[in-house]
Amino acid sequence: MPSSQVLHVEDAIQRISRRVPEMRAIESLICRVITILGRDITSRLDEALQSSGLAELEFRTLLTIFSRDGTATPSDLSASLAQSPANLTRLTDVLVHRGLITRSISDQDRRRTLLDITPAGERLLRELLPQMASYSSALFRGFSAEDKTRLLADLKRLLGALDALQLHAPEAETASAT
Repeated sequence: MPSSQVLHVEDAIQRISRRVPEMRAIESLICRVITILGRDITSRLDEALQSSGLAELEFRTLLTIFSRDGTATPSDLSASLAQSPANLTRLTDVLVHRGLITRSISDQDRRRTLLDITPAGERLLRELLPQMASYSSALFRGFSAEDKTRLLADLKRLLGALDALQLHAPEAETASAT
């Protein structure tokens, strides 16, 4: 259970912060909770999608193509899914093999690959989307509209801070100082 795991993590972070006062316990705990949430939400979505034969990332890939009026390029997917070109190729190969999307070359630009959702892919999404919406609704049942809006704004702000953050290895800082 994620909740009990957080208690163990919180306890460990408190013990560490007593030994290393520079460690910011609350920030460390927030980062760990976000990591646990991401992992466990993905895992539970994988479970919910298991009967369809799709993994969570395959579902999101199919959903992203669907959201673009049924056609996307690999670069569209890369931007939306934050996946490497190699991983996108593997993902789309699986979806092509299952008959959920097709891959073709653009008539306008022979260098561009187009990925199109098939009728079978759209049918599968339309079957799965109510189940996924129900899952999301249940997950946020205890949150008011204001809570959700505030949480989303705070998470976006955290993402912005992460984008701006540059971590430097101590060796690099020492080397640049000399």
